[in-house]
Amino acid sequence: MEKKISDIVSNEAKAIDAIIEEFLPAEEGCAKTVMTAMNYSIHVGGKRLRPMFMQKTYEMFGGTDEEIIHPFMAAIEMIHTYSLCHDDLPAMDNDDMRRGKKSTHAMFGEAMGILAGDGLLNYAFETAIGAFDLVGDADEAGQIRRISRALGVLANKAGIYGMIAGQVVDIESEDKPAGEVTMDTIRFIHENKTAAMIESSMMIGAILAGASDEEVRTVEQIGSDIGLAFQIQDDILDITGSDDVLGKPTGSDTKNNKTTYVTLVGLDRAKEDVKTVSQRAVENLSKLPGSGSMAGIFLAELIGYLIVRDR
Repeated sequence: MEKKISDIVSNEAKAIDAIIEEFLPAEEGCAKTVMTAMNYSIHVGGKRLRPMFMQKTYEMFGGTDEEIIHPFMAAIEMIHTYSLCHDDLPAMDNDDMRRGKKSTHAMFGEAMGILAGDGLLNYAFETAIGAFDLVGDADEAGQIRRISRALGVLANKAGIYGMIAGQVVDIESEDKPAGEVTMDTIRFIHENKTAAMIESSMMIGAILAGASDEEVRTVEQIGSDIGLAFQIQDDILDITGSDDVLGKPTGSDTKNNKTTYVTLVGLDRAKEDVKTVSQRAVENLSKLPGSGSMAGIFLAELIGYLIVRDR
């Protein structure tokens, strides 16, 4: 690619921001404050990786109906943002900064931080369900089945068998003595807290584009590897990064007495594992139909970019 991948990712994120904006709630009525807090949380920004993975996977498998994918792109970012609202709460990571701005609870108070997260989670499903209203006459039954299946994946990966499960084990692992938190525990946390929603993004893109069951399973494994590599890199950046670049305090894992991938295997081994897992994801991606398309090439470039990012 002629342009730097970081610039392309930034431009893609801006385009996704415009899509998400169409689905945000109006800040009005007696409960206006929670809508304002929800929208503030979204507008704080971010890389928009999950909707990006969804959109490009959809395009890689030949999906062309943008109207169908857009509600799910907005929904996945709302769910991701809700998790950050709650992550930052005093009862969890207790962070007052998010992407260089005040976190939601720091801006609106703890109670509204909780409610904004609740609102984003619920509104995400209201938004995704709206895809049913966009089903056309052509292959109507097939589209409905695909949307229903996509909704099931979205719910499962965000719930008690996915992201919430990872959050639970992450919290329960804090303050445990060295040696009590094993690599199996860390992998469970990463697989569920981080990877599950990347899996969800890519699986939904594949499902809505009509991918086969086997292809969806391959996409799920790719998402799992991307999520693991992404979270290991996050653990690395918590040690090696700077507050200014990351837009949030570094060293929070140490502050919260967390055992991480890095504390178990060391910094050098963690860096090597990020490369190994990411390469496995790229190799599996290359086996899928459409991997040589512009969307497929972009996905491979994006995976490579994530292992060298500094934020």
